Amino acid sequence: MRPHRRHGRRPHLHLSRRSKLAIYLVLGGAWLSGALWWFARWALARQGEFGREPHPLETWMPMLHGATAFAALWLGGWLWAAHVLPWWRSGQRRRSGVVLIAALAALTASGYLLYYLGNDTARSWASALHWIIGLALAIPLAAHAIGSRRYRRQWGVVSRTYLKIVASEDGLRAAGAQDPEFTGSK
Repeated sequence: MRPHRRHGRRPHLHLSRRSKLAIYLVLGGAWLSGALWWFARWALARQGEFGREPHPLETWMPMLHGATAFAALWLGGWLWAAHVLPWWRSGQRRRSGVVLIAALAALTASGYLLYYLGNDTARSWASALHWIIGLALAIPLAAHAIGSRRYRRQWGVVSRTYLKIVASEDGLRAAGAQDPEFTGSK
């Protein structure tokens, strides 16, 4: 008897180009809208007749940031099932993944607090935490993506199948990613 699989598909450890594009667009949109809001708030503020006047970006960027944050939450749920759990079970490359999960959890919690906190002092702490982690998130995300590329090259994973047919003296056989014949090196 076979184990039951939801939706009849086995998850792949590596994400497709389309999946990566969606991830980079959503997270890039959230990062860019947050960074532009921060820049507009602190660098483009003007002094008007009655005090500080907000830059027009201060109005539009939080709206865009909120929309991309909702998309990022949905994407996070999908990534948990399609990418995190299969890699977690494999036991490889956990460190960079855990850093990203922790950072995204802190961003989610601080974003929630920013929306619902009424206390100005607590709100300013949540705001600082949110923008510091948010701006810094580009570094571990890039490290995770670059590490993935290195891992794929090291093990010769060039397709979703993880196996290829190799001609040998005994005939045809399947070679796995760790076989020297799979990567072409002997």
